[in-house]
Amino acid sequence: MKTGEETMSSNPSPLGPQDVIDVRAVFPKVNARLLELLEGLAPGDWLRPTVHPTREVKDLVAHLLHGDVRRLSIHRDGFALPTPPIRGVADLTEFIQSDNREWMAGMRRVSPRILTELVRQFDGECLAFLEGLDPMGEAMFAVAWAGEERSRNWFDVAREYTEKWHHQQQLREATGRPSLYEQELFAPVLETFARGLPFAYREVTCAPGTKVSIVVTGAVDLSWTLRREVEGWSLWPSTDAGAAAVASIDADKVWRIWTKGMTPLEADQCLSVVGERALAEPALKFVAIMA
Repeated sequence: MKTGEETMSSNPSPLGPQDVIDVRAVFPKVNARLLELLEGLAPGDWLRPTVHPTREVKDLVAHLLHGDVRRLSIHRDGFALPTPPIRGVADLTEFIQSDNREWMAGMRRVSPRILTELVRQFDGECLAFLEGLDPMGEAMFAVAWAGEERSRNWFDVAREYTEKWHHQQQLREATGRPSLYEQELFAPVLETFARGLPFAYREVTCAPGTKVSIVVTGAVDLSWTLRREVEGWSLWPSTDAGAAAVASIDADKVWRIWTKGMTPLEADQCLSVVGERALAEPALKFVAIMA
């Protein structure tokens, strides 16, 4: 991985909607790995606790199925029940979590075998639907954790991929199975999450031109630079020699931080910073899920 001013300057524009993260080739691979995982679970594995205090393995699998069914019902089939007034991100998050809890409660009466078959069916249907969308078309669901009110389909689909990946990773850890840390599967998750970093820095005020570099090491090597503009922040690929702060963190830790799998205090202990530490801290508080 290159570092330094020449690295950032070789990319003359910030990352934007035109810079597509295309997960269509890896999405079916993650789905296949999930089925392989579920088919290998013993009866007791389905009852194991997960990182979510109120969710056992079976609950988390039901949650993954819910994502497929909800997407197909609303987006493909045009069927949706009335929703309560949504006045902001907090209202949206509460509505989503309430819907999740209701679904998981109902699915507790369903056997692991039937649940696995439902995942097989609706993972396939959902993937086929997502693959048919125009990547540059307007998404039905904006990526709210990135601060967007309107998103492109590719970003919505990439967000869906991050949901599939990180919940499967949580299932693997709960049941003692190998991690999904292969470069081709893991890197798109972090690349997608990183698109929300400018929103995470929205309340950080400093002089225009101030830069903060984020470096991920370990299972994957990735880096970005945030630059303060006259209004807001922009995100650039790679690091920058002129950054006021360079924050380095292991890939194994950063996905947990960005999905609320670690507290800010735990996250702070995992971060190495050269320069102004306060400028790196918003990256530790960033959450790339609606929770």
